Amino acid sequence: MNITRIRVSALVSAIALLTVACSDSQKIGDPSTTTASGSTTTVVPTTVAPTVTTAPTDSTVAPETTVAAVPPTLGPPPFLLGTPLGAPTNLIATPGGGITLFDYTCSGFDPGIPGWHLEDCQIMPSYSDGVQVLVLRRNDDGRFGVAVLFRSGINWVQRYFAEEPDAGVWSDVTVVLGDMHFDDGAEVWVGYRYAGSGGYLDIDVLDPLPDGVFFLGGLQGLDHGSVELHPGGATVVTAVYADGEPNCCPGHFLVRDVTFDSGQWEIDNGLLYTADAVPSISGDF
Repeated sequence: MNITRIRVSALVSAIALLTVACSDSQKIGDPSTTTASGSTTTVVPTTVAPTVTTAPTDSTVAPETTVAAVPPTLGPPPFLLGTPLGAPTNLIATPGGGITLFDYTCSGFDPGIPGWHLEDCQIMPSYSDGVQVLVLRRNDDGRFGVAVLFRSGINWVQRYFAEEPDAGVWSDVTVVLGDMHFDDGAEVWVGYRYAGSGGYLDIDVLDPLPDGVFFLGGLQGLDHGSVELHPGGATVVTAVYADGEPNCCPGHFLVRDVTFDSGQWEIDNGLLYTADAVPSISGDF
């Protein structure tokens, strides 16, 4: 799959992109969905002027990107909180089909799924009697797969799955389970790191909720992206380029917070920092 990377060349026309960027957040209940989304930025003063361009083709493999731009004025954009994480996501619901494992609990051996071998396994207590996530690789071409399973009696049954679109597109897949908003239901956070010099990152968040439905949303195409999980949610850092800046060396970074509110995970506008002043975070993906 050929994926075009979009950079922000300057810092104009941002709020419009941010409100469109994370469209179609999903609350999934087997298998119905409801959708809504977006993301915006809050700006520190800058004199760089904006446009959105398609970056020239280089060695970087870039996903379809949700980009953040900067408004043309020195003042902050309208203050918008609570933009839900949205679609597309790499994880998709697979009701009624997929992997079923008999009493397997990340036991340290490969469960023997036909056509796949195990790379990593994570398990945590949660609603639906716990959640278990397998990071897999195809035996034939090495493509990644991610299977999210929930307990059904003594079995573990797949409810969601993600698969690398083509071999070599993703360089790494990382799963973190945690109850970041303290409701006793473990969220599934999955980071998909793209091959290439851009360091692109997609993030999916799957959260089983007390009423038996699931929130599923994500962020895609985080250029030089980094995400740090912490109590209450996550901090997301992504590059913002001025016109003519090389791929290696973005001049600005947008720092945003992801928090949970009213049954969904939401992202704020964030703040724009120059590269020499961006806060340091410990990336989990």
